[in-house]
Amino acid sequence: MRYLKKSVNLVVLFVMLPALFASTLAAERGWKTISPHDLRQIPAGKIPVLINTMSHLECLDHSIPGSLCIPAEEFEKNISQLPPEKSTMLVLYCESETLWRSCEAADVAVKNGYTQVTVLEGGLPAWKKSGYETVSVERIPRMAVPSIKPPILKQWLTEKRDFLLVDIRPEKLFRQGHIEGAVNIPLYQLHLRYGELPLKRLVILVDNRGFRTSLAASYLIRKGFEVRRLFGGMAKWETMIAREKAAKK
Repeated sequence: MRYLKKSVNLVVLFVMLPALFASTLAAERGWKTISPHDLRQIPAGKIPVLINTMSHLECLDHSIPGSLCIPAEEFEKNISQLPPEKSTMLVLYCESETLWRSCEAADVAVKNGYTQVTVLEGGLPAWKKSGYETVSVERIPRMAVPSIKPPILKQWLTEKRDFLLVDIRPEKLFRQGHIEGAVNIPLYQLHLRYGELPLKRLVILVDNRGFRTSLAASYLIRKGFEVRRLFGGMAKWETMIAREKAAKK
C-alpha cells in the first residue's frame, strides 16, 4: 500500500527556513519587519492595524489586543477588510516562528497596493516571550488528547481499522503530500466544517509537526468527537517513510 503522495515545492522549503530569513525576504518583496519591542514603542495615537493571520479558532483563542482576524489562506479574498487607505501601516503576525503565514499575507497586501506592510519578527511567540499582553476572545480549554505514533498509524491503516484521518494543513500542503486516505479540512475552516465529521467514528488529526492538532482536537472534543493526534505530524510520518525506504535499499 502506498501511504504517501509527495512532491517537493519551494513553499515546503520556505517552511523549513528559520525566521531570520524573513528580514532578507522583506527587502525583496516590498515589506518590512518589526520587533515586538519596536511595535510596543509606537505611540498610542499611531498604532498600526494589527492582523493575526492564523486560523479563526487560533485568533479568537489568543491575539495581540485590537487585532483583526484574517487567515493567511483567505487573505486575498478578504482584502476588503483592510483600510481603504493604502498608506496605512499594517503589522501582520502568526503563531509560527518560521513566519510563513504572515509573510505570505504580506505578499498579498503589497500586491494589492499597500505601501506600509510589516511582519512581526518572531510572530506571536516572540510577543509573548517579551511579556506583552494578549487577549482571548473565545479561549478553547486544552484537553488531554491521546496521540498515536506513525508506526502504529501505519499498522492501523494496514489492518483497515475504522477511523477517519483528517489533515488540518492548508490545501496546498495537502496537495504536495499527504497520507493516503486522509481528507483535508484545513484548520482555518474547521469551525465551519466540523459538521462534516462523523460523530460515531474515531477522528485522527494530522498537521505539520504535531503542534496545531492540540487546539483542533480540544475544539472537536468539546463538540462531542473522539479524537487522537498523529504524534509529530507529517514531519514524523515522512521521517518514518524515508527510513523504511532507505532500509530496503
